Amino acid sequence: MAVGIERLAAVALAGLLAAAPLASAQSQTPQRGGTVLLTLGGDPPTVNPSITTGVPDGIAGCIMYQGLTQELYTGEVEPLLAKSWTISPDGKTYNFDLVKANWHDGKPFTSADAAYSLVQVSAKYSPTFSNAGALIDKVETPAPDKLTIHLKEPYGPFLLSLACPVGGGILPKHIFEGTNPLQNPATMATATPIGTGAFKFQEWKRGDHLRFVRNSAYWEPGKPYLDEIVARIIPQPAARTQALLAGEIDFISFYFFPSSDEKVVSASPKLKMARSATPAAIDYLFLNMLRKPVDDKKVRQALLMATDRNYLVKTAWLGRGSPGTMPFTNKIEWAADKSIDYDKMYPFDLAKANAALDAAGFPRKAEGIRFQVHMPYASEEADYVQVAIALKSMWAAAGVEVLIEPTERATFLKRIYTDHDFDVTLNGYGSFNEPALGIARGFVTSGIGKPYANVSSYSNKAVDELFRKGESVTSPEERGVFYKQAQKILAEDLPVFTLREKALDDALSTKLHDYLVEAHFGSWRNAWISQ
Repeated sequence: MAVGIERLAAVALAGLLAAAPLASAQSQTPQRGGTVLLTLGGDPPTVNPSITTGVPDGIAGCIMYQGLTQELYTGEVEPLLAKSWTISPDGKTYNFDLVKANWHDGKPFTSADAAYSLVQVSAKYSPTFSNAGALIDKVETPAPDKLTIHLKEPYGPFLLSLACPVGGGILPKHIFEGTNPLQNPATMATATPIGTGAFKFQEWKRGDHLRFVRNSAYWEPGKPYLDEIVARIIPQPAARTQALLAGEIDFISFYFFPSSDEKVVSASPKLKMARSATPAAIDYLFLNMLRKPVDDKKVRQALLMATDRNYLVKTAWLGRGSPGTMPFTNKIEWAADKSIDYDKMYPFDLAKANAALDAAGFPRKAEGIRFQVHMPYASEEADYVQVAIALKSMWAAAGVEVLIEPTERATFLKRIYTDHDFDVTLNGYGSFNEPALGIARGFVTSGIGKPYANVSSYSNKAVDELFRKGESVTSPEERGVFYKQAQKILAEDLPVFTLREKALDDALSTKLHDYLVEAHFGSWRNAWISQ
């Protein structure tokens, strides 16, 4: 089965047309020059998108690094560093023809870079690529511009896995080989990171900004249009909006935008809210299976009945998005089991929640408190303070005292994913339009201990096997059968509460165009500013 530029041109065009409402009309002629200022919220722990799915890391990293493929907002996959490919009839062998490109230091990009990156970095460290990586049997590099990957068995989303935001960013072998990629100076930008992207790393002033400048030797003719991108570090949500209103930044991703400020942005003639190119995403509440009493399924079920998700969406999130009703996002139609409905299984009912906690062996003690739970969350998340306060009030009515602990991101990551020092925590996950990548990581045993993966330390062999089966076939109809079976188990076990289907709206200047053609983290190589 051959996939080449001719066929994919139609796919790309369809994707761009579908994405037009996200940015500007594609018929406009891009203007050259100018600087885009955006915000990352907090300082990213790294600039290496192949070892984490952290949002600041991915936004910064995928400006510099590229994958063999890229995903459009529509979910379609198109070429990037791989200009074309063929797939064997059994779905286990992929032959790629690579583009002619150079690293930012002038050295040529080759198949050896791709082989090293996917096998030695992405497969070992990426929360989203690790499943694909485990299925790689052998990688061959018959020529500098040719790459062959042999899989042990078919893997439905393999091409999507090769995109930068999904952990498939290609790193320079001559910079990383023989080092620990987690500690390599290029990962932390204590030495200059070297990518193939349209923008080159220029500087990182910790706590203030990261700067990327135009790659004048970029391999796609005519791109990029911008002179530079500056990513400002603005941890306080209100300060981000004020900076946008003052013209000090041009763009706030929905990840960092406070729901309370939507009206004031929409009211400005110089600003607008626009549908993000990011696939469906969810706000989760993770419960720690390693800590009592939330390790008890009956306690978790009672706590979900004590959680008014409709109220959270209406008040804490000001009506943006919709209440979560199942373990998966309901936006992936072929994979979501619409027969699962938390409103029916666990309706908000404080009387039932209290009775269930009594039955689980946790009676009220002094001052009516059954037990305490510690709830840390990343303080840069714009809306989580209101969500945490609302949950504290709801659960207090069930005799559960919530200790709210806003935490700076770097400390939060270590505390949650390494030390497992929490009872419950809030976090948002993207779906990548693909259960095997964006959803499985939160539930499979192999995701425990990895950043932005299995926060709850939940482990169920039956669920692991169903996710494995779901990724091992290529037909969405066949795959959906396994994912729906997994959802039934997860809906019973409840290691995670699906609080909200996110509202995916970015806030930006009306002068900014074509800023996110790709899904999730954009490369900005298509973006331009009207003068």
